[in-house]
Amino acid sequence: MLRSAPLALLTASTLASTLTVWPAQAQPTPVLIDCAGQGVVKPTSIQIGCATGSVLINDLSWSSWSMNEAKGRGTLVVNSCIYAGGPTCVEGKTTSYPAQISLGRQASGPGITAFSKVNLRFADGGPAALNSGSYILDRPIRP
Repeated sequence: MLRSAPLALLTASTLASTLTVWPAQAQPTPVLIDCAGQGVVKPTSIQIGCATGSVLINDLSWSSWSMNEAKGRGTLVVNSCIYAGGPTCVEGKTTSYPAQISLGRQASGPGITAFSKVNLRFADGGPAALNSGSYILDRPIRP
């Protein structure tokens, strides 16, 4: 019994030194997939309606960006797409709403983690007088 105790200490010491030799693997910085299918870190704007451009968040400034969540502020801009005889939403009326933004609902794949949910909180009321809202981004990644 006395002989096995030093062996156990030696083994624990060797194991501890071996573990400290290997550095922790760095996790990729999470991204937001834009309308072009590219991963973007801390975008200055997020286009929600890729096909029409009718909903976007612009003037973004980020207070934090981590693997768990991203937080910031920006302005939600909504285009009514109600136009007087024109063929596109370009003629529509836009309304802006200052908002706090957070990104979440991470999705991961080989070498990438992407946020897929945009949460908005409006201090002065948002579209339809809502205090909050969210959008799910389900965009393919393109090379």
